[in-house]
Amino acid sequence: MNSSSAKNIALYIFLILGVVANAQRPVQRNASDCTGAILICGNTEIGITPTGVGNNEFSQPGNPEPACLRFGQFDQAWFKVDIETDGTFNFVLEPDDGVADYDFAVFGPTTDCSNLGPAIRCSSTNPQNAGVPAATGLNSTSTDLTEGPGNLGDGFLRQLDVKAGESYYIIVALAVGSGGFSINVDGSTTFPEAAVANDVPDIQECDDNDGSRDGFKEFDFSSLDASIIQGQPNALVSYYTTLNDANLGINVITFPFRNSSSPQEIFYRVERTDSQCTDFNSFQIQVDGENINAAQIFICSPNASETFDVATIIDGLIPNNTRLSIEYYNSQNDAETGTNQVSSLYTITTVVQRAYIRINDPFSGACEQIINVPIVIENPPTIATPSDLNVCDDDFDGLITTDLRAQNTSILNGLDPNTHRVQYFVSVADRMNSLNAITTLSNTVNPQPVYVLVTNTPTGCTSNTDFQLVVNPKPVLAQQEDKIYCLNAIDPLELAVEPGFDFYEWSTGESGAALNSINVTAPGDYQVTVTNNFGCTTALTITVNPSDLPIVGSIDVTDFQRGNNSVTINVAGPGNYEFAVDEGQFQDSPSFTGLESGFHIYRVRDKNGCGTVTDQFAVLDYQPFFTPNADGFNDIWTLDALSDFPDARLFIFDRYGKLLRQILPDSAGWDGTSRGEPMPSSSYWFTLEIPERPVVRGFFALKR
Repeated sequence: MNSSSAKNIALYIFLILGVVANAQRPVQRNASDCTGAILICGNTEIGITPTGVGNNEFSQPGNPEPACLRFGQFDQAWFKVDIETDGTFNFVLEPDDGVADYDFAVFGPTTDCSNLGPAIRCSSTNPQNAGVPAATGLNSTSTDLTEGPGNLGDGFLRQLDVKAGESYYIIVALAVGSGGFSINVDGSTTFPEAAVANDVPDIQECDDNDGSRDGFKEFDFSSLDASIIQGQPNALVSYYTTLNDANLGINVITFPFRNSSSPQEIFYRVERTDSQCTDFNSFQIQVDGENINAAQIFICSPNASETFDVATIIDGLIPNNTRLSIEYYNSQNDAETGTNQVSSLYTITTVVQRAYIRINDPFSGACEQIINVPIVIENPPTIATPSDLNVCDDDFDGLITTDLRAQNTSILNGLDPNTHRVQYFVSVADRMNSLNAITTLSNTVNPQPVYVLVTNTPTGCTSNTDFQLVVNPKPVLAQQEDKIYCLNAIDPLELAVEPGFDFYEWSTGESGAALNSINVTAPGDYQVTVTNNFGCTTALTITVNPSDLPIVGSIDVTDFQRGNNSVTINVAGPGNYEFAVDEGQFQDSPSFTGLESGFHIYRVRDKNGCGTVTDQFAVLDYQPFFTPNADGFNDIWTLDALSDFPDARLFIFDRYGKLLRQILPDSAGWDGTSRGEPMPSSSYWFTLEIPERPVVRGFFALKR
């Protein structure tokens, strides 16, 4: 398309971080700055990747910030439009996903980015809020010059009437959403003619011009100019080593040019002198046939020398070599001159030997190469066969999970662990194929064989050994019931576990080879750790609980119940106690009922065998009648056990309330007389006063 028919130009802008795309080839532009604005030229398709918000052009006095944009909030891209002919200019900006919200502002006509002036078009309509399509831009039907924000407007503003020689700047900002957009330019005006950097093939040459065979040589790319321009008028070509230099037009390559790597990418720039439009492309140069220094090859052998056929490793050095001519030499000079060719068999020793391999492709005429292959014998690592790994069982089943790396130090036997890898396997086949290496082992048999592979990591040389994982039993100790220690005991309590083990260590600090028992004089938890002849241990805790004679707190008697009196014996102490009254059986309950009046004996016994406490208590009650007829039965009325209350006062009254007698606590009782005279058969009353006890009143009968 020429400048006179330049319409509907599609510009594809991809707002993602990365390399810029110009047509099919990469171009880097700082299009987020006004000074790096993309020039709309001819029918060139331009793609960019804006890098953030760029410089703040609106901080300059000649660039007032447009009302529809707030600098620094959004990723942005700048475009420059140079007008070739009078006419109209409009465009349609279409988000790739059909929903993203793009705002824009147009400035001009102006000559540079420092004097943009106020925006002549400004749009910040949000299409989703406004209920309109996401496309935005300038067209021939709209009349408004600004719209937005939010739901104001339909996304389009009035097109520009432009004149030849004018320049305009457009800023596009992604307000909401993500993704790229396309911009289609239209109107009756025309634009500067685009430059096109046409493709040229990559350059591949042989490294044989100076005899150094180092992969470097001199080039002159000026012969490519005509192919790159292909008849474009007013077009200049320049070459660069970086894409950035090509974009900025700095550090131009001069000839002759010597490559710095192989392959190396060369960038070229085509610039129109009549429009300032540019295009970019690249090709690669490769210098083949240089000498190649291969990585050192180690021949693992216990011998001082070996005959080695280099042809056995040629596929690893030269892939796809079936059509190549391969020759072997003893020196670099022989290989380069093709003299003194030898067989592929070399005698290798512990001193580095070098095989020089010359490679040619007789069918394609490709460049020859010489590979310098250093080869040396490396002895297998000298390792030690470790003792069996003896571990102690943890649950008496002969199976356990063990970290095998505990054997590393003894296996390496002084070798550097940083350059030697120790691997463990459960089968010879796994070790042979270097499969299923393990670091921890849960044994399935006892003992279990373990197979070891030690690799010298720089050389790849290996050595083998093996050992057995042996799971030894723990000492078996019978669980013991809790023991009792009487706090009133004179003799200590013996604690004992099974004899016959190698060592005993008690938590008291006592230990010894035969110390399977100790004596203790206090309650508590006592732990013993027992070690057997395998060095395996088992710990057992024996609990000793305290016990002691009871401490009697109070004797709670409920008396005057006419023969159904009761008592509760309250005790304290660390023991487990049982109770008995008089000659009765022991019981767990401290309470007794059905007691007659008088004195009783109680016994409180520690069930753990720490002793018995015995004492008496009194139960008061009275006779309902007495017969003072000197027959020896019920001749005296008294309160049994009153002598246990020396401060008691007992008064006897007749039925009319006359005091007849006071009975002393230690007296025999009342004989039924008053002032020496027998009292008649009748009912009589008594009052009993005992300090700190309720007063007791009652009556009884005198029968003659």
